[in-house]
Amino acid sequence: MTDAGGPTGPVPSDPLPKLLVAVTAVTGIVDAVAFLGLGQIFTAFMTGNLLFLGFALGGAEGLEPAGSCAAVGAFAAGAVAGSRLGAALAAERYRRWLFTSATTAALLLAVAALCAVGLAPVTDDAPEGRHYAVIALTALAMGVRSATMWRLGAVLNTTLVTGTLVTLIRHSALGRGISDADQRYRAAALLAVPVGALLGTLLLRVSLTVALLTASAGVLACLGAYVAHPASRRVRGA
Repeated sequence: MTDAGGPTGPVPSDPLPKLLVAVTAVTGIVDAVAFLGLGQIFTAFMTGNLLFLGFALGGAEGLEPAGSCAAVGAFAAGAVAGSRLGAALAAERYRRWLFTSATTAALLLAVAALCAVGLAPVTDDAPEGRHYAVIALTALAMGVRSATMWRLGAVLNTTLVTGTLVTLIRHSALGRGISDADQRYRAAALLAVPVGALLGTLLLRVSLTVALLTASAGVLACLGAYVAHPASRRVRGA
């Protein structure tokens, strides 16, 4: 790690990679809620939404282009907000930046959970107004968090699973790369996504609200734990 350029990798005692694996599982929860409960869209993994938008415009049945557009637009707005927050705070107030970002994402997910109280998952009907509100709030939260992960420069970006998979292969013997200590975290993150999706699917059987509150608590607990750890004091991000 360096003081001038922000975090470039974890020190041995740094708990950040382990916590980011847990945050990646939260991503699985969020997108299980989005896909199964909000009308076959994603609010964390944007690649799927762009594909769904193309499918819907091509006449594929069961897809709502409005939902994909809402998710992409809100995610982009969240990413702008997260990037500006990092630019304003990360260089001089690194720990405050992380805590503010985590709190913002968790609060947006909590508000989405409140909007979803009594709201049934989308089935064959088009999403209602409140479904779109939940889509926008969760996508905003994921945009803020994704922008934070980029600036954090950690071994994992919790919404870029394809990149994690490619990096895992590139650093493996199959990819003729040099293995490093981060390989185990990359592999764990890939497993965390389906585990989170499984948990989100089970929580969704209770309600949208319970699933989103769980995701909110997960984001705040994981990044809050890192802010409270001495390792977060070692670096001031760029």
